[in-house]
Amino acid sequence: MEKLVSLERGKIYQDLWRLSWPVMIFMVFQTTLELVDLYWVGYLGTAAVAALSLANSLFWMLFTFSDIITISTLALTARYRGAGDTENVAVVARHSFWLATFISVAVTILIVGFSDTFISLYGVETEVHDMAVLYLKIIGVSMLFAYTGMALGATLQGVGDTRTPMVILVITNIINIILDPILIFGLIGAPELGILGAALATLLARVFGFLAMLYIVLSGKISPSKLKVPGLFKLQFQLAYFKKIFEIGLPAFMQTLTRPLTGLIMMWLVALFGLEAIAAFGIGQRILGFAFILLSGLTVGTSTMIGQSLGAELHSLTSEIIRKAMVLSLAVQAAMTVLCFFAAPLIVGLFSRDPVAIQLGVSYLKIISTCMILMGPFHILDAVFKGSGYTVPPMVSALVANWLIKMPLAYLLALPLNLGTDGVWWSISISVLAELLILLAWYRRSDWSRREIRIGLVERVEQFDSGDEPSY
Repeated sequence: MEKLVSLERGKIYQDLWRLSWPVMIFMVFQTTLELVDLYWVGYLGTAAVAALSLANSLFWMLFTFSDIITISTLALTARYRGAGDTENVAVVARHSFWLATFISVAVTILIVGFSDTFISLYGVETEVHDMAVLYLKIIGVSMLFAYTGMALGATLQGVGDTRTPMVILVITNIINIILDPILIFGLIGAPELGILGAALATLLARVFGFLAMLYIVLSGKISPSKLKVPGLFKLQFQLAYFKKIFEIGLPAFMQTLTRPLTGLIMMWLVALFGLEAIAAFGIGQRILGFAFILLSGLTVGTSTMIGQSLGAELHSLTSEIIRKAMVLSLAVQAAMTVLCFFAAPLIVGLFSRDPVAIQLGVSYLKIISTCMILMGPFHILDAVFKGSGYTVPPMVSALVANWLIKMPLAYLLALPLNLGTDGVWWSISISVLAELLILLAWYRRSDWSRREIRIGLVERVEQFDSGDEPSY
C-alpha cells in the first residue's frame, strides 16, 4: 500500500490541501445536487418544495446511521496506516463493509414501512403528504447502496486517498443531475414522473456509485493508495473489531443524529407558520450546506492527518496540525459569513418564486450568519476528536446545545415572545456558540491524544517525531 500522507512538519499545509480539496469538490457537487433537486422541484410548486423539505428532514435523520460506520472506519484505518499496519486496514474495511450492509437493510425497512406514519405527524395537506411519502419510499431503497459505498469511501479516506471517493461521487452526482429534469418532466421520451422522478434519479445514481467503489476496493486499481481487500465478502468476523467500531461510531452517530432529530421538531415548529415557512427553512438549510463546502473538506483532511499522526505517535506534529487547520477554518468562514449576509436576497431568490418564502429565507440566512464564523473552530475541534477516535465530547456538546438550549429557546422565542420564525433562527445561532464553548473546554482539559483505539497493535520500528519519515 502506498503512503499518501507525508507526516512532515514542513508539509502540513500541503497535506491538508491535498486531502481537503477532493472533499471540497465532492461537496460542491453534492450541495449542487441538492440545490438542483430543489430548483427543478420548485417548478412543480410550493407544495412540492414543502414535500421535498419534509421528506429530506426524515431522510437526513436516518442517514446519520452511516456515521456509526464512516467515522470509526476513518479513525481506525488512519491509525493503522500511520503505524504502518496495512493488514489491519483491510480487516477494518471488511468489518465496516458488512456492518454497513446490515444497517442499510434495517434503515431501508424503517423508511419504507413508516414513512406514511412519520409524514402524518405534520398534519400537512393531502397533496404534500402523498408526494413526501412517495419520495421517501424510493429514497429509502437507495440507502441499500449508499451506506456500503460510504463505508468503502471512508476506508480510502483513512489511508489518505480522498481523491478516488471524490471522483466516484462526483460522477454519481452528475448522473443524478442529468437524470433529474429528464425524469421529473419527461424529457427525451421518458415518462413525466414529477417528484418521483427526482427520487428515482437519486436511486439510479447511488447504484452506480456503489458498484464503482466496490470494483476499486476489490481490484486494488484506480486508487493511488493501491488499497486492495480481496476478502471483502468473507463472513469471518472478530467481535473486537465490531466492538471498537461501535465504541467510536455510536457517540458520533448520537452527535450527528441530534441535529436532524431536533431539526424535525424545529420543522414541526416552523410548520405552524405555513407552507412558505417550511419552504424557507428547507431552502435556507441547503444554502447553508453550500456555505460549508470548504470547511467540510478541511475537517476530513484534519481528521485523516490527526489519526495518522497519532498512529505514528507524532504528538507534537499533531498539535501543529490542529493550529494550522484552525487558522484556515477561521479564514474560510469569515469569507462565507460576509457572502451569506450581504447576498442573501439574491441567493434565496434563485430557489423560490414566492415572495413570503423569500422574505423568510433571507431572514434565516442573515440571522444564521451571526454564528457562521464560529463554525470554523468548532468543526476543527470536532475533526480532532473524531480523528483521534474519541467521539464522546462531540456527542455530549451536541446533546446539551441542541436539546437543552436550542429546542427550549426556539419554542420560547417563536411563540410566547412572538418572534415567529426569527425566534427559531436565533435559537440555532445561540446553540452553535454553546456547542463550541463546551467542546473547547473539553479539548483543553482532556488527554484525548493519548487514547489508544487500535486492536492487534504492531510494534513500530522507528520513532520519527524529529522529522524523519516513518518506515513502512
